[in-house]
Amino acid sequence: MVWALVYAKHGSLWTGGAAFVALGYILNHHFWHMGLGPISLTLARVMLVGLVCLLVWRWRQGLVEKRPLTGADWLEALFVGYLTVRFALTPSASEFATSVSPMWRLIASFWMPAALYLVVRSAELSERTWKSMLTVLTVLGVYLALTGIAEVTQQWWAVFPRFISDPTIGLHFGRARGPALMSASLGVFLAICFWAAWFLWGRVNRGWQLVLLTTMGLMCAGVYFTYTRSTWLGLAGGFAVIPILHFPQQWRPLLIVGMLVFGSMGAIFMGQKMLSLHRGDSASASHSAYQRASFLYVSMQMVAEDPLLGCGFGRFYDRKMSYLSDRRQQIELESIRNLDHHNTFLSILTETGLVGFVLFVGMLVAWGRAAWQLASDAAAESWVRAHGLFTLAALIAYLASALFHDLTLSPSEQWLVCLLAGATVGLQSRARCRAFGFETIGPRRSGYIARPFRSKKVQLFGMTIDGVDMSAAVETVSQWCRSESRDHCRYVVTPNVDHAVMFQTNLGLRAAYRDASLVLADGAPVVLASRLLRKALPERVAGSDLVPALFDEAARRNENEKPLRVFLLGAAAGVGDRAALAIRRRWVGVEVVGTLSPPLGFEHDESENKKILQAVADCEPDLVLVGLGAPKQELWVHQHADRLQAKAALCIGATIDFLAGEKSRAPRWIQSLGLEWLHRLSSEPSRLAKRYLNDAWIFPQLVWREWQKDV
Repeated sequence: MVWALVYAKHGSLWTGGAAFVALGYILNHHFWHMGLGPISLTLARVMLVGLVCLLVWRWRQGLVEKRPLTGADWLEALFVGYLTVRFALTPSASEFATSVSPMWRLIASFWMPAALYLVVRSAELSERTWKSMLTVLTVLGVYLALTGIAEVTQQWWAVFPRFISDPTIGLHFGRARGPALMSASLGVFLAICFWAAWFLWGRVNRGWQLVLLTTMGLMCAGVYFTYTRSTWLGLAGGFAVIPILHFPQQWRPLLIVGMLVFGSMGAIFMGQKMLSLHRGDSASASHSAYQRASFLYVSMQMVAEDPLLGCGFGRFYDRKMSYLSDRRQQIELESIRNLDHHNTFLSILTETGLVGFVLFVGMLVAWGRAAWQLASDAAAESWVRAHGLFTLAALIAYLASALFHDLTLSPSEQWLVCLLAGATVGLQSRARCRAFGFETIGPRRSGYIARPFRSKKVQLFGMTIDGVDMSAAVETVSQWCRSESRDHCRYVVTPNVDHAVMFQTNLGLRAAYRDASLVLADGAPVVLASRLLRKALPERVAGSDLVPALFDEAARRNENEKPLRVFLLGAAAGVGDRAALAIRRRWVGVEVVGTLSPPLGFEHDESENKKILQAVADCEPDLVLVGLGAPKQELWVHQHADRLQAKAALCIGATIDFLAGEKSRAPRWIQSLGLEWLHRLSSEPSRLAKRYLNDAWIFPQLVWREWQKDV
């Protein structure tokens, strides 16, 4: 307990994630477990809960770096969310139930890897923690290699944990199968641990380099003794790609020629032996290869029955039975009667349909793309580029086995891949933030912040949007409000999907956007579209989030500076006063100096406009919050900016209503999924339904046109 507390204060989440993968793989369910209601408690699950709690605690202490979400994050969330819904809607099997519980599979193979992905993505990512992670995986690889060699030579005294030597549990007894009791799982781990030692080799002294060369040889021997061709292919595939990318460019022609020669010789002299491979267990290698054809045929028949949603999560085992009596072909279908699926991709496709399959493949492609971007970024640090290559090597090893085994039935492979993918996406997000003109600085109570060091603009749907995150927007507007001059009022607009649609035809709105001092992406679909179009904005900066963040900053500065003077313009009669009261109660550093609810049609009445301008001038505010609705608020501020006696104005829609409690915002988890629009639609369907339908029709067309223009 004492060491756990010390680690909680000083330890790395990334290294902790690596330790979770290593110890969880070795000390698994067969080593120790305890029933806890419907869930079995294992050491791995206890460790993961501890890591998640540590992440939450550090986040609340402001010790976690905030990084914008990427497409890979959204695909991961959508995939796991879809599997969860599909599981909930799938009835359990009444007969022929698989030995692998769908609930256990969902938790261990998808929820736990997703939690690990989140932990590592949010972790401190530095060369020191990266080397620690490589060291943990290298030590794990040495242990697994020695254990596998002891298994095939039947040196059971050297095998730990002892359950590995029990022939009555698990699969592939007689081959190297490791703590997971499955040779394919051991082969994937050994291949990835081999690459961990490979990339660690260049960062240690010569003595340790000799040790690492020996350990890499041991790991290759361990992969061989699994007698599993998919793991051989995974390691060989890595050898065909990684050295070419890793070594200097002048070496590449020689490497390519050497690989082609050795590959051709291996295919000629070893191809037939691989097909008729003699294994240490009772399984026939050739028969195993022919069974793949049976799985493919049955899977395609099942997909044809329900292509979109599949047969149901965890139901391939029992629902395949009715297809095994098909005699229209010569394939031996009955041989797979007592087997679970042997292909990860086909398993996902048959059980969750094209929806799950596309999300799964998209997630893997996004991880591979992120890894490639890191590996090919000449401006990145050498260890970051090396980590990109390491992730590519891990994905190659994983995919080679996923084509011949359903790895979702063995959760530890997902843990290992998510350990690396989470760090890769975290590094990609950090690099993207810096590319947009921001750099992260040290932790503080409100978390890591980003400060602009150069301006970056994004052209999207005709609009010029500032590529800034929330922290930079707060800092910029706060600086305006601390200036002395009120001669010119700078104003901020916050485009969402509806703004983007109106922008195409409203010339006044275009002029307002052109002259705005800051244009912030409010809508989550706008941010997502920017990433799909490779013009990625750092994050969503909603006006209703920006205002409280500005007030938090003012409250923090209140001890040394004057309070922030705010004028509320907009909302219904009386709402501004209630919002002012709520602001005074919550933020001691904010002084609401005036409120005004203009009558309907005021924008067309010059006398009413003069009254508003005079009311604002009399109060001498630093900041005017304009909540008149779009596009009225943008047009009005643009028309009167030169006469508005304030330092800054924010066009913030319904934010005054939110502050007053007249309207409720979506819960944080809905906001984080980019679905706040759905919450607002359900709250005000009569007012928003027509607008949202129009936007839903036009906005995809805008995205398509933007994509065509860039192509």
